[in-house]
Amino acid sequence: MEPDRLAQLGLTVQEGAAGPEVVLPLQGTVVNPLTRRPVPAVTLAVAEELLIPVDPPELVGLPPLLVDEVTELQALEAQLLAAFDAHVSRLQDMAAALEGLGLAPCVDPGSLEVRADAEVDGLRVSLGGDKQGKLRILAVHRAGALLRTEVGTPFNLPEVPDAASLQARLSGLLGEAPAPRRDVGYGELAERFGPAARVPAGSNLELVSDFTARGERYRFVAARVRGRTFRGLLAGPDGKKWAEHFQLEDFAGVADVASRALGIAPGEISWLEGDEP
Repeated sequence: MEPDRLAQLGLTVQEGAAGPEVVLPLQGTVVNPLTRRPVPAVTLAVAEELLIPVDPPELVGLPPLLVDEVTELQALEAQLLAAFDAHVSRLQDMAAALEGLGLAPCVDPGSLEVRADAEVDGLRVSLGGDKQGKLRILAVHRAGALLRTEVGTPFNLPEVPDAASLQARLSGLLGEAPAPRRDVGYGELAERFGPAARVPAGSNLELVSDFTARGERYRFVAARVRGRTFRGLLAGPDGKKWAEHFQLEDFAGVADVASRALGIAPGEISWLEGDEP
């Protein structure tokens, strides 16, 4: 959208964290129903012929405002107020529906979104209702420890007419989401941080490589002793196969160690990624 078009409406384009934004002052029409405080203004991200609410939290997630046929700010404010009123009305319906499913919903006073917890297969599943009327899994905990966040796709409450349907839907979403990896691949580190990243001389460093060969599983571990000196160990089902200290620049690679220690060809090695034994 051209800045001149917005300037005609009395809006000034500014550069926000994620691109151009405008601030629309509100004339006391939008009021948080829980805190009873009027919302003084809304920050809107500029995207084509749309303005998307990005602040404050009470208004984030409302439908974008259409600008193409708007000629005055009051029309924009009227769009926002209509969407906000529809959301507040929907909050009551969502809370009532969640109560009917045996949950104890509450409304977050900051974001004005419904929250509820459910127990599924021994897990505590935190649910949130967005401003489009959809329910989503916000977080999953086991024994107080956070396991996952933002699991699965949002769904409409009418799709789960009873408690059993809700349990089945949540269980299915949890089953679709893979458990997060706890280890970190060095290929991923290079991809994320770039080839110029380095490991400081005084920090700990340990590398693990798992592979199979001739039907057996093996693990190679290298730990830095100091500087560029490492201690390496190759072990299999029946114990240690190789163990030595080496300098990084002299190390020919895990496949070379495995070939010599096990008497196999490099082509017989099948590498395992992110698979803990």
